Amino acid sequence: MKTKSIREQDEQFREALRAVPVRNAHVKATPAPEDPRRLVVEVELLYRTPVLRFLRRLLKASPTKRYRLDLLGTRVYNMIDGRRSLEQLADAFAAEEKLTFFEARALLGQYLRSLSAKGLVVAALPGPGAPGSQRFQIAD
Repeated sequence: MKTKSIREQDEQFREALRAVPVRNAHVKATPAPEDPRRLVVEVELLYRTPVLRFLRRLLKASPTKRYRLDLLGTRVYNMIDGRRSLEQLADAFAAEEKLTFFEARALLGQYLRSLSAKGLVVAALPGPGAPGSQRFQIAD
């Protein structure tokens, strides 16, 4: 297994900070009935193959998945505007919560990974040659 050099790790870190979290446009977010400060988010599940689509109909599986976000998850989800980078979000969160940048970045990174795994957000990198535009490329 090849280890990355300090320079490669530093570049990877800087690229992660430039990533812009973008909400999935197909997600429906509504206030939770028991606590309107929290969100219930619903995302459509993709059954890509005919066999999976058949099994979904046969088993009467739901075509959507619903998640209840806790208060912190709701705050993080609401902060995502598709314009601010992880670095900018971490700066704002650190100032609001009186955290260091590194604490805020770790906390936001954890929640963004969780939201991304659920299909609620995706990390995008600003497209080359388009610093002020909304052109993005999806980050791996």
